[in-house]
Amino acid sequence: MRRVCRVLLCASLGVLAGCAAGPGELFRAPPPEPPPPTKEQIFGAFTRLNVAFQTEYERILDERGVRSFPAQRADAFNALSSALIKLGMIVESRDPAAGTLTVASPAPRPLDAGEWRRASEADLPMMQGILCPTLGERICRSIRFEPDDYVIVINSTVLPAKSGSEVSLTTRMREIAPSQTGLPRREYPPPTAVRMALDKIWLRFEQELRATNK
Repeated sequence: MRRVCRVLLCASLGVLAGCAAGPGELFRAPPPEPPPPTKEQIFGAFTRLNVAFQTEYERILDERGVRSFPAQRADAFNALSSALIKLGMIVESRDPAAGTLTVASPAPRPLDAGEWRRASEADLPMMQGILCPTLGERICRSIRFEPDDYVIVINSTVLPAKSGSEVSLTTRMREIAPSQTGLPRREYPPPTAVRMALDKIWLRFEQELRATNK
């Protein structure tokens, strides 16, 4: 009867320490923490992250990085140059004859702070799924996609096409200061940030192109 009462008491109170455990289990020591990852394991984890980001980056460029427009090449080139400048980018090189244009600006441009934050939060589960099994929860959960110490570089090309002009865009992250955390740097921007930046550039480019054709 006492055993039945004890079982009913535990069921009514929910999960309490000691109810289901025997006398010898009440003072069981917590499991030891896993050893910290080695330098080789850390670099291996970030290599896997960079490969995953690269795969997504290349897929996004295939989908959104090249577009054709019914516009003269010179008009398309000027509209693209104007669009990128108005998005806060600084021209590093410009060759209208070759149709090449390179712009750069401190990250997170061409995204603003709020857009970068939304993009980073969207890609955080992907990053944690790759890094946490190796780095451990404590280290992994402290890592964020911070734009500090990076410059965003956008390379663009405008070429003649049957329909008018073909415009292509690529973007990379350029490191301008050594890492203060000791962790390896990322080589590619978060995939959602790439997608949002391309969409923003194309929208502004179309606005500039319409203004040119008025």
